[in-house]
Amino acid sequence: MQNPDRELPKLTKNDQEVLKNIILQAKIPDTEIAKKMGLSPQAVFKIRHKLEQTGIIKGYVPIIDMKKIGINIMVMLIIKLTPEVWEEYSDEQISERIKQIPYVINAYRIPQSNVSHILLMGFRDIQQMDRYLVRMQTKFAREIEIQRVYPFSIDKVITQSPIGLLYEILDKKEYPMKEFFLKRKKE
Repeated sequence: MQNPDRELPKLTKNDQEVLKNIILQAKIPDTEIAKKMGLSPQAVFKIRHKLEQTGIIKGYVPIIDMKKIGINIMVMLIIKLTPEVWEEYSDEQISERIKQIPYVINAYRIPQSNVSHILLMGFRDIQQMDRYLVRMQTKFAREIEIQRVYPFSIDKVITQSPIGLLYEILDKKEYPMKEFFLKRKKE
């Protein structure tokens, strides 16, 4: 039987702790992490460098307050690309084109017969979203079939953070489901 984690880099406890600190605050100085952990700043620098070299840390991305830059509407758009598109373009070429759409925040490739992609998109307002989707329906009808549209206010975004998932992976334990649900009154 093969080990499913065989290709994952081995992380020491110190590697994991440094990574957790970086996850919580990407711009945290190595000296501050070193002080928290009781290590030298050089040791933390070496660990950070190792995490970057192994590709665990691919970069440092700011968390943007969408509302403060004028994004008030988000839409989860579920689409299916038509056979014409797949005949002309490779999966990689399609992915590159999707990356270039300025409204796309996140994009996911879904291997199903009725869905090819899920796009999380941001717009200034509902009118801008409507104009874009109507244009997509009319101008690209031979290439894209819109399967579902789920618009919502940016005010309704609960979290945009993978921190909990990352901790679960680093700590290698599953959190009990009861933490997800509200506590029930005793009957």
